Amino acid sequence: MASRWAFWRKSENQQETKIINTVSARPSDNPLILAAGLKDIIDTSDPLREDSNWDNDFDIYDEMVKLDPELNGAVRTVSLTANNWSIDYKVGKNERIREAIRELVEDRVDFDDFLINAVRNLMVYGNDINKLVGRAGEGITNLQSLPVKQITIIDGRSRPFTAGKSDPIINADTYILRENSGGIGGEQVFPADEILHIRIDYRSNWFQDNLNRWTYGVWGASRFSSLKQPVRAKWNSINNRVSLEDALTKQFITISSKAVEHITDPDEQRDRLKHIMDEVVSTLEALRGDQVPIFPDFVEMHFVDTRNSLPDNGSFLDSVNSGISGVLHVPRVAAGQERGSTFSATFNANVWAVQAIQRLQQVVVQAVHRLFSAHLTMLGIPHRMRDIPTLSFNSVDYESDFDKTRRAVLGLSNGLYTLNQALDIVDLPDAQDGDDRLDMQTTSPGDQPPPPRQKEQGTPPTQKDNLEME
Repeated sequence: MASRWAFWRKSENQQETKIINTVSARPSDNPLILAAGLKDIIDTSDPLREDSNWDNDFDIYDEMVKLDPELNGAVRTVSLTANNWSIDYKVGKNERIREAIRELVEDRVDFDDFLINAVRNLMVYGNDINKLVGRAGEGITNLQSLPVKQITIIDGRSRPFTAGKSDPIINADTYILRENSGGIGGEQVFPADEILHIRIDYRSNWFQDNLNRWTYGVWGASRFSSLKQPVRAKWNSINNRVSLEDALTKQFITISSKAVEHITDPDEQRDRLKHIMDEVVSTLEALRGDQVPIFPDFVEMHFVDTRNSLPDNGSFLDSVNSGISGVLHVPRVAAGQERGSTFSATFNANVWAVQAIQRLQQVVVQAVHRLFSAHLTMLGIPHRMRDIPTLSFNSVDYESDFDKTRRAVLGLSNGLYTLNQALDIVDLPDAQDGDDRLDMQTTSPGDQPPPPRQKEQGTPPTQKDNLEME
């Protein structure tokens, strides 16, 4: 970091002239090394900002998740919602089907990891590809997750071939891992019936694989597809501001004319100023972090506030982060990151966030249903799709005790619930005759009509009194 030293001397006509010399106050020539982590931040994010020669979009999606905390947190939040699941074995037609599915889920496959990874990959890539490992008569023994960015999907055409937009690949017949690769492991080819491909928003989706072949309706669409440029712009802004702030002078030292006012020879003044400057520099370099220098009164340290000289890009970054949250359907207000948010805004944001998460979960549920069917088929157990136990995820919404009580009171007071139904909502025991609905015409005690007047003894009742008594 360069420090500016301002020196004052008197000319022959005794007018003060300011002479500026720039001297390095620190031994390093690279300012980014001086601040911990800045060089690593910029070096790591440079490929994301500058490189556009990716094999396919999945490479840049990986970099975006690795570097951007907003993306990383949103992906983890959504993927962990798949951790709470259950299987309704009662739907299974017979004991053979139920026992086969129970063995697959509990003994053979790490189902928690499979579900969480599937939801994550749907968020990042729009696809989750797994190899079914097993054999006939034994069923599926394992699910091998395949790297999405190394997979190519082709139809029945013999290789090599080109597929442009005029004749794209529209049927997923064969999955190839590391196509045309000569590395360790080489190329592996799998028919479509050995692959569990979970994808989202794949219909009418155009995708170009790493061999420049166009596909249509074969690959799922990633949520990140519209975030490539905003994330790059975000890191451009961050890195440029960090570099600019670090390069600007934060402090400078002035030596006033008092240091040489008693010297009349200009050469001797220059030598005197140079000596003082060298002493100040050597003093600063010898200081520890907890020491403060003490200089004569003609040497002063000045600090510069760079906030007024640098543009504030906080609003720009905030708008970019809001756009990221909007695309991912993980609202910032739901995570408490939005300043000044009202309850209504948070509630509405939670509503559409839950809908987006439930959409991902429903796609996974359908894929798991196909997985169960493939397992039963390999075991030789005849079945229909409606005979298979179903997977379901726990509700993403959490209803507090206060919300339950409010729902029960509103339903009971408006005649939608019986008393026992309302008590069941708040987990209280049933009341006697609680199934009878409340009479909504009942008035309050203060509105009860007065009892009929009683006549004094000995006074014969009149015709009006008789009518009132009847």
